[in-house]
Amino acid sequence: MTVTTRRLVRSAAGTAFVLALAVGCGAGDDQAETPAEQPQQTQQTDDTGASDGGGAADESPAASDGGGAAAADSDLPADADLATTELPIPAEDAVQRALDAAGGGDVHTVTIDHDRRNGWEWEIEIRNGTEEHDIELSAISGEVIEHERDQDDDGEPAVDVTSPMPYAEAIELALGAQDGRVSGWSLDSDDGRVHYEVDIMPAGSNDDVDVVVDVETKDVRIDD
Repeated sequence: MTVTTRRLVRSAAGTAFVLALAVGCGAGDDQAETPAEQPQQTQQTDDTGASDGGGAADESPAASDGGGAAAADSDLPADADLATTELPIPAEDAVQRALDAAGGGDVHTVTIDHDRRNGWEWEIEIRNGTEEHDIELSAISGEVIEHERDQDDDGEPAVDVTSPMPYAEAIELALGAQDGRVSGWSLDSDDGRVHYEVDIMPAGSNDDVDVVVDVETKDVRIDD
C-alpha cells in the first residue's frame, strides 16, 4: 500500500470517528432537554367558591335570595278583604310616615282604599299650624305618591287610629251591622264628632254599604 493510500484511509477513519462522537453528543443533549412529564394540576376551590385560577363564577346573591318573588307576593289584589288582610304598611306606620313628610302636626283624616292606578293607598290629612297637608302613600311600599299643601283650618278635632277606638274594633262593630267584604275605611270628624266610616260590599253586590261607627258612643248606623 502506498503512502498516499494509507493517508486517505486514516483521514476517512478519523472523519468517521468525529461524526460518531458528534451524533452521540447530540442524542444526549436532546434527552437532557426533554422535561420530565409533570403530574396534571387540578384547580382547587375553597369554601367561598373562589378558585385558584378561574373557572365557574359564584352564583350572585341577587339571583338566589328570592327577593323578586317576595316583592311580588307583597302586593294585594283589588278585592282584598281588609277585615282579614294585614296591609304591608298598617295604619299606624302610614300615619307616622305622613307626619314625617309634613314635618309634624295633627292628623285629621285617615283613609284606606284601592285606587285603580296606584293600588292600595293611604290618604292622610295633617294640619301643621294653618297649613294643611294632603298626603297619599302606598299601603304596599310606604312610598309617598302625592303631597299637596294648602292653607286651611276648619277647627275640627284631631283623630287617632288607636284611641279611643282602634280601627280593628270599628271594623268588627261595622260587620255586626252589615255582613260582607271590607273594601276600605276612613277615620274623620264631622261637627266635632269623630267617627269611622267602613265600606262593606255585600256578597253578590257591586256597591259598597257605608257603615258609620261613633268612636265615643260606639253607636253604629248604616249611611243610606
